[in-house]
Amino acid sequence: MKNARKLFVPFALLVSFGLSAFTANANQLASAKVLDITGIVNSYTIDGTEKPTGALGSTPSDAEINPTEKPLTIGKILKQDDSIVTTLRSSAQMVFSNGSELTVDQASSITFSELAQEAFSGNKSFEQLQADPSKSQVLLTLNYGKVSGHVKQLKEGSTFLIQTPLGTAVIRGTKFVVEIRFNLERGESVLFVNNLDGKVDVISRISGSFTFGRRNLADKGFEIDNPDKTKSIPAGHTVAIRLSIDDPKYSKIINQAKNRSPYKRAASKAVISAVISQLITPQDRDAVVASPNQALLK
Repeated sequence: MKNARKLFVPFALLVSFGLSAFTANANQLASAKVLDITGIVNSYTIDGTEKPTGALGSTPSDAEINPTEKPLTIGKILKQDDSIVTTLRSSAQMVFSNGSELTVDQASSITFSELAQEAFSGNKSFEQLQADPSKSQVLLTLNYGKVSGHVKQLKEGSTFLIQTPLGTAVIRGTKFVVEIRFNLERGESVLFVNNLDGKVDVISRISGSFTFGRRNLADKGFEIDNPDKTKSIPAGHTVAIRLSIDDPKYSKIINQAKNRSPYKRAASKAVISAVISQLITPQDRDAVVASPNQALLK
């Protein structure tokens, strides 16, 4: 999203990065450390001088088409322009140099589009950080799939954004879930942004205000010709933003190769059930929610 990217003014890279020291200190650039892996997860590093443009819906460059693929391993340090892809029944957990935590769910693809952090002192590991030790900037591009996490207390001027074709989630300090999938039954791409307990905005091409119904869920259509608007999501609420494949401008927003999961079963039935299952309360005794894992097997 163009408006979201304007928030980023890259900091000078002051010092060399030491891979042998997994501690947050002034000798380490902005990065994320892999803490745990389930199943099969691959990492992609772009070779050469050309970098991904990040322009959603654009034609990928040769570097994007032919990245270096490696199995992701625990302890791996991920930096700007790296990407990871999870397969079915796979996931990856990581922590950033600002202390924020992220889980990449199964059948997901994410790119670390921008990572920057000012130098700071201290000897705490990434996992020990309870707040942003210095001004930081994170822009993640969720190509498809689902991520969840906990952005801890950010310093003034720090940003943590998750960009998708249908909108950008602005995480200001909270536990959150962001998911974008293609729903085969409805023939549409759907973005879910769930603010579990803090402050989250969404930047998207929508009109009007959010109207939250049952289970605090608001549903909006993505209006391609509208300008980007920033809307706040209250704590404990979820928004869904949809774009039908029948829209004549669908292909300008959704890149079929980049933004559609190859796992068709995961891309259809798991979307609604995975999000709604998190919103079910003990009062909803009549509600029956299918397990995402069961949906994958159908």
